[in-house]
Amino acid sequence: MRITKGGHQEWQIVFIEGAVDSKTSSELRAFLDIEVSHEMPVALELSKVPFMSSAGLRTLLLLHQKTKNAGTQLALVGMVNEIIETMRITGFLQHFTLIDSVELLPST
Repeated sequence: MRITKGGHQEWQIVFIEGAVDSKTSSELRAFLDIEVSHEMPVALELSKVPFMSSAGLRTLLLLHQKTKNAGTQLALVGMVNEIIETMRITGFLQHFTLIDSVELLPST
């Protein structure tokens, strides 16, 4: 898995490439805890994530809780349909804002 950080307008963008599973989710959690301010809007760019296990979904839920507690926005960008469907079936999808591309992120 590869993780990088950038920005777009006032959003922090975390670009993730590769599977997010039990082997890589701890690396993602550590990156999010160290590199991301939960007081600023956060977008995870996931178009290059082909698979996400339950450990990856848990990581998303933890980030959702942190941004919610901080009163800021979280968006999932470019997520593949297979992961969207898994999130819909598990009931997780209702907690997240999905955006097709970074350019479509709303102004805060």
